[in-house]
Amino acid sequence: RSYAPGAAHVYTVEQSVSNPNILYAGSATAGAWKTNDKGENWSLITQDLPLNGVYAIEIDFTNPDIIYISGNGGIYKSYDSGTNWSIIGDPAFTTSAHSIKDIKLKPSNNMELFIASNEGLYKSLDGGSNFIEIMDGSFLEIEFHPNSVDTIYFIKVNGDKTEFYRSDDGGNSLTLYTNGWPNPGTGDEQKRTEIA
Repeated sequence: RSYAPGAAHVYTVEQSVSNPNILYAGSATAGAWKTNDKGENWSLITQDLPLNGVYAIEIDFTNPDIIYISGNGGIYKSYDSGTNWSIIGDPAFTTSAHSIKDIKLKPSNNMELFIASNEGLYKSLDGGSNFIEIMDGSFLEIEFHPNSVDTIYFIKVNGDKTEFYRSDDGGNSLTLYTNGWPNPGTGDEQKRTEIA
């Protein structure tokens, strides 16, 4: 029973780039939803999945029927707007219990996928079939620079503070910025982390 039957927190809303009438929403306790008319009407697209919370959603910018959602410690992918779903990732990725906070496709390559998880920052070059870990730790958010697809920003939790990272080479190396950032870390203004 709920104190507000039928109510659910909405974690995320994403709009399709290729069809602005289509939006997807992820909720705390009611799965994922889709609208074809800019929010006038919504339909549940996860009724056949054993999950409640959907914290992150990403829509393929070439095809609004291809979507990624977080849930049950992993990522689900659909090629048909949520009629059918598959869990994606290689065994090393899927055996971890992820709390995924963000999913982002590289704006110039719909096969290059970035994941912010409590288990680390991950990158896929094949649409989520396989992942490589860029950096360990608990990550919260990923954003691409609007004018440079190789410039990416990341937020990481470190104890009771957050850290701000930037990459200028598509996520191959990250630079930690601390000058002026709330609860800055100790050390130099910038600390570079090279990814093998």
